[in-house]
Amino acid sequence: MKNLMTHKRYFIFIVIWSTGILFFYSCKDEEIPESILKINYFIHDNMDFAYFWNDKMPDIDPDKEPDPKKYFDKLLYKAIDRWSFITDDYQGLLEYFSGIRKSTGYSFRLYRLSDNSKDVVGYIEYVNPNTPADNAGLKRGDMFFEINGTKLTTDNYQELIGLDSFTLTLGELNEDLTITPLSPKVNLTAEVLTIDPILLDTVVDHAGEKIGYLVYNSFVRDYDDELKEVFGSFKDEGIDGLVVDLRYNSGGAVNTAILMASMIAPAADTGKVLLNNTYNQNLTDYFKEKYPDDESIFTDKILSAPNNLNLSKYVALTSFKTASASEMVIYTLMPYMDVIQIGEQTHGKYYASITLSDPDKKHNWAIQPIVMRAENADNSIDYTQGLVPDVELRERYEYPLGDKREKFFAQALYELTGVWPEGAVTQLKSEKTNLLREGYIEEGKNTELKYLMHKEVNARFLEDIFQGMQ
Repeated sequence: MKNLMTHKRYFIFIVIWSTGILFFYSCKDEEIPESILKINYFIHDNMDFAYFWNDKMPDIDPDKEPDPKKYFDKLLYKAIDRWSFITDDYQGLLEYFSGIRKSTGYSFRLYRLSDNSKDVVGYIEYVNPNTPADNAGLKRGDMFFEINGTKLTTDNYQELIGLDSFTLTLGELNEDLTITPLSPKVNLTAEVLTIDPILLDTVVDHAGEKIGYLVYNSFVRDYDDELKEVFGSFKDEGIDGLVVDLRYNSGGAVNTAILMASMIAPAADTGKVLLNNTYNQNLTDYFKEKYPDDESIFTDKILSAPNNLNLSKYVALTSFKTASASEMVIYTLMPYMDVIQIGEQTHGKYYASITLSDPDKKHNWAIQPIVMRAENADNSIDYTQGLVPDVELRERYEYPLGDKREKFFAQALYELTGVWPEGAVTQLKSEKTNLLREGYIEEGKNTELKYLMHKEVNARFLEDIFQGMQ
């Protein structure tokens, strides 16, 4: 996307003046500090101009709101918007988008043992290399049920899993849903880490074909060169099929998603429409007036990519965490190739957001409002729900990622080659009952807790007004 302008300072100017409207604030409540009011005005002005659903915003006087976070929350169109958010740590937000975060280095998923019990267990999905979790010996498939000697329950899990320093008690889940503790316990302390979104990339030989496999956990622009190298390696290997594992990817940079999609798409479709971008009326009018001949503002096309794999189909592995930019590399390619989705229904976020902060740096607050809806070329998606898989699977953890016997990867290899990997459990599309019986948790007793993850941002910083989208 072409740079529409260079500084966010100019964006604030546009917000106030480009529509010919100047907001006057009067009768300030003397009990509300001036510093809070300035933050409220910052919220109001930017939301009123750029928020995708600004026509749905309630008329709330910012002079009477003592809490900026609550004020921001009141402005959201909650009938649809589950994603816009505000923070008082702008720098921390930027670091998070760059892959820098305080973490112990592992991802997990929580389960309630039964409908009649409050007991909760967690299964480790993956461990990032060279992190506290990795150094402590944790691995995919480890199950934990206590933190600091306290059993996890539906009442306390949110508090316990949010600790920076803690001790995990691992265990084995028995058939009767009792747990056998394992020794030793694992001590962990979170550190500020730079997380590589490329967890694993490899090429496996299966049924006489070479299949590329990529576990990609976040769309981070700082790692675009590394992503290009992976696809270059796949191309050099002459892969016949591709599996992109997006089970643990909750989104990120739209431009990186466009890059990945362009490297997967059939080469003959280079230059065709990948995304149609819809904004609110304020932004639409502004863009059309200032850049009447620049169609890239409203349309993103499949890029010419040197490492394009020129595939006719690929497999995407998904879970309920798969969201935003991750969904984008699935639904934007559907008009051009056979995309086989294996796993769970995705989150259902087809909108992009931007990071807006004070250009004068008078405060450290920032908002991340939705400003755009991203539609595929034929507008064929049901934007009210997540993407429904072609083959529905439930997560298991007994094999490492990349092992041909790992449930999702095994299914992907079968879909691409027609041959089941040796030792893998056969999963037929019609055998829905197997989805329950194959899991660690018994049928009827595997109610999953809402996964606690950071609010991901499919931040497409309209690179002109917003200094570049993430």
